[in-house]
Parts: sequence; structure tokens; C-alpha cells
Amino acid sequence: MSHIQPGALTLERVSYAIDGKPLIEDISLDVAPGEMIGLLGPNGAGKSSLLRTIYRTNRPSSGRVLVNGEDVWVRNARWTARHVGAVLQDMPADFPLTVEDVIAMGRASHKRLLESDNSDDRALIDAAIALLDLDAMRERLFRSLSGGERQRTLVARALVQQPAVLVLDEPTNHLDIHHQINLLRFVRSLGITVIAALHDLNLAAMFCDRLCLLDHGRLVTTGLPDDVLTEDNLAQVYRIEASLTRNPRTGTLWIMPA
Repeated sequence: MSHIQPGALTLERVSYAIDGKPLIEDISLDVAPGEMIGLLGPNGAGKSSLLRTIYRTNRPSSGRVLVNGEDVWVRNARWTARHVGAVLQDMPADFPLTVEDVIAMGRASHKRLLESDNSDDRALIDAAIALLDLDAMRERLFRSLSGGERQRTLVARALVQQPAVLVLDEPTNHLDIHHQINLLRFVRSLGITVIAALHDLNLAAMFCDRLCLLDHGRLVTTGLPDDVLTEDNLAQVYRIEASLTRNPRTGTLWIMPA
């Protein structure tokens, strides 16, 4: 499949159910290399369940998840870890690892068992630490960090995997508005394929190329932010009345709940 560009992500009629109860149903989506996609929807809409099918936690009940034209559920977990990086909600933190140790874990899928880090690994780890402004805390225990510092550490770990696709599940949780904006701006600047579940509609409109609106496990609509975040869609999916205007600084859509 040499014609497939690195970073291409395709979901082909993906469904996932637990004990016969569907959590996501028949979702198809094509994500172009380098595109940043935002998954929107209320709690329980299926955002996290869908993301978990991409990084091999939820095996689809039906359908396929393709990265670079390869089915991640046919390839092994090591292959997926080399091609898909993930920053997840509520990762366990009660372990005696430093920030640098956690970031270095991102190189594991590229190495043989018990193989030491080489100079290339160290260069990637140091670059990620610098990019995420973590140098001052590289020797601190991960469990001692604030929520925002942990989030930045996990993004750095995902980057040293050198993934073709980056999956973000509520990446702005635990971050103040300054760090929310900086994190999404940074991720956007990477030029890699990103699919992110987001709660903040205004940040999604500001940073994402396209949005996918989910409700009760189904894809309601996908498209440009202006086409997805309409008064009718917000009323249908979020059950709110909202006024739509423009951010005077960015020109992007701005949603104000009534």
C-alpha cells in the first residue's frame, strides 16, 4: 500500500458494543495526513469509546480502523504503538517514575526487550522535554505533578513515539485556559494527524480543521466548524440554545450559550 500517505486514518463502519449494548454504531471517517479533527458531543456520546478503537483498547464489534492503510486490529500492538500515540484521560499516576522516565517509555515500541536508550533516543527525549517546557521538572516524580504538568508529560511521551497519528482524549482537562490554548496551538503546529475529543466548543472551532459531532454513539454530522456548530445542531445534540458570533481576534466561530 505504498500509495497511502503516512498519517492517513480511516474508520470504516466502526461499531463497538458491550454485552450487546452499542456504544458506537456504524461510524465512518476519513482523516487526511496532517489534519486535526475534533470529536464533539455530550457525555456518553461515544467519543472516548471511538478513540479507544484507534489505539487498540476497544476491539470493534464490526468495521475496521486503518492507519497508513493498515488495519490496527490485524497488526500487533507493537506496530500500533509505533504508529499511534495517545494521551488519555485519568492515566494512573501512583508509580515511582520520574518525568524523564515516563517520557522515555514512549521509545519502548521501537526497541527490543531490555535494550538501552541510544543517542538517537536521548536526542528525541531531550527535544520533547524542551518542547513541552519540562526541563526544570525532569527529575521530579510523575505522581508529584499537577494535572497540567502530567498532561504535558504525557504529550511529550506520545511525541517520542514518533507517531503518524496522535489521539487525544480530553487533552485540556486539568489545564487552565493559558495552557489549554498553548497545548492545542502546539499540537496543531506539529503537522501530524490528530484526532481529539474536546468539550470546549470554542477551542474546537479555533484549532480544528474539521469537527465530528457524535450523539448516542452515532455520527450526527462532520464538516468545517461553521457547518457543524449550528444553532440547530447544538439544540439537537447538546439540548441548548446558543448564539453564534465571531471571535473578534481570530475570526473563528464563537458560541455563547443562552
